[in-house]
Amino acid sequence: MQKILSIRTASILKKLKGGLVASCQPVDGGTLDHPKIVTAMAQAVISGGAVAVRIEGVENLKAVRQVITAPIIGIIKSDSNSSPVRITVFLDDVKKLVQAGADVVAYDATDRFRHDSRDEILKAILDAGVIAMADCSTLADCEKARDDGANIIGTTLSGYTRETEKNSRNPDFELIRQAKKLGVFVMAEGRFNTPELASRAIRAGADAVTVGTALTRLEIITARFAKSIHCANKKSKLNGFAVDLGGTKTAVAKIESGKIFNVIERKTIGTASYGTHLKLIAEMLSKLGYRKGDQLGVAVTGRVDEEGRWYAVNQSTLGKFSSAPLQTDLIKNIGPSSVINDALAATLAEHQLGSGEGHQNFAFITISTGVGGGLILNGRLHTDASGLPGHVGFSSSLFGNKLCNSGRYGTVESVASGNAIASAAAAIGYPDADARAVFKEANAGVAWAVELVDRSASAIAELTADLVTILGITKIAFGGSIGLADGYLDRIQKHLHAMPNLFQAQLVTADFAAHGPLMGALLNTNREKTDENTHFT
Repeated sequence: MQKILSIRTASILKKLKGGLVASCQPVDGGTLDHPKIVTAMAQAVISGGAVAVRIEGVENLKAVRQVITAPIIGIIKSDSNSSPVRITVFLDDVKKLVQAGADVVAYDATDRFRHDSRDEILKAILDAGVIAMADCSTLADCEKARDDGANIIGTTLSGYTRETEKNSRNPDFELIRQAKKLGVFVMAEGRFNTPELASRAIRAGADAVTVGTALTRLEIITARFAKSIHCANKKSKLNGFAVDLGGTKTAVAKIESGKIFNVIERKTIGTASYGTHLKLIAEMLSKLGYRKGDQLGVAVTGRVDEEGRWYAVNQSTLGKFSSAPLQTDLIKNIGPSSVINDALAATLAEHQLGSGEGHQNFAFITISTGVGGGLILNGRLHTDASGLPGHVGFSSSLFGNKLCNSGRYGTVESVASGNAIASAAAAIGYPDADARAVFKEANAGVAWAVELVDRSASAIAELTADLVTILGITKIAFGGSIGLADGYLDRIQKHLHAMPNLFQAQLVTADFAAHGPLMGALLNTNREKTDENTHFT
């Protein structure tokens, strides 16, 4: 019997090797959730080149078994208030699947409570004489399943358990590589929703790849296309002019159909008067062809309250005034416009049109002259009448021990910003080294510079963990000259990955890079109409 099973197992694994497995699982209770339709799906994907199918439910499996000879991976899903485990939960499930004609039975191989233990389920599968596929979430799951005799190790549940849910936006290629080192047949499964990702899985070491939603869940795929088209429509209607007055530079752009058509930049003079800043904005807009009445959005460094009054929170950046009625003066002297903090504007752009799209709890952090940011909570840009929320750089840091320009001691900005890096370099004997020079030395491996840059990255990593802990942020995009500097994000990720998985979030560079505040400033001019789910709280 064992010899026959070994031959049969080897034959099926050979058929699966290097191939595509199509998971024919329609949306539960959806229009396509019927054995006849699932059977048609199975026939279609086999005709298209799939080497096997993954089928949920006894009736579906029986129907498919009658019309295809390709290997079938069978599962039964069960929902319970007492356990998060859904895949092949009961010993009786194994018996039903085998009788229905499954060649392979997949089970939840995670270390989570369920009615019948994973050890009992695996034993039942092997005793029934069929192949056991372990749906895993971590390397520990994979090692346990291999040691207990599972024939196939799947990465199916990475991103779908409490321990791994922060990784749910992307396939887990690292788990594929680690599992392959165990000397087992590895099935890549979980968010492989493009041909490119599927081929990358093979290159990472997977023996086969399972694709589900992208092939057989029409409701979900249709929604993705509809959302993308909606986003494109929003961008195509984004026309006008935008200003970004930052701590380092002032940029003015003409935007057509959601794209930067033309942009001019000038160095921001921190010691300039309020009137000088207004005059510069007017002159730059005039050069781009702005006429009074054109759509105009303005983003500025500092704090902007609900009345459009501008406050220079960081006196080292804007030292000639503490507050000014910017909204009123812009309308009076230039034309109808809206005003928003530059980091909040970038947050708005990233969430509506860029890296944060689809995330209910998203953060943007800009690290440049200072450290700023913005928060999307429950799908909405978070702020209040004061305009202070989002100034994450003014939060406390365990690395800080100096006075911040905000007036607080030991803030993130006092450690991680470009000004802080340059100040720290001067304190140890390099008075002429600005942040750019420090980064250049750090990337060359110079020890003192590496230490300063790494300290900045450590502070930002702690900040990201705090945002995850307090607000449930799932994705964070980074901008600013420091945030986008070569190798900086890798340093942040290294420090974050040293923390427990519970505090992890997906970290990326901002899609709009330096143009985020410009795009967001224009979006802000008509925010209620451009995104009904994004408004001041």
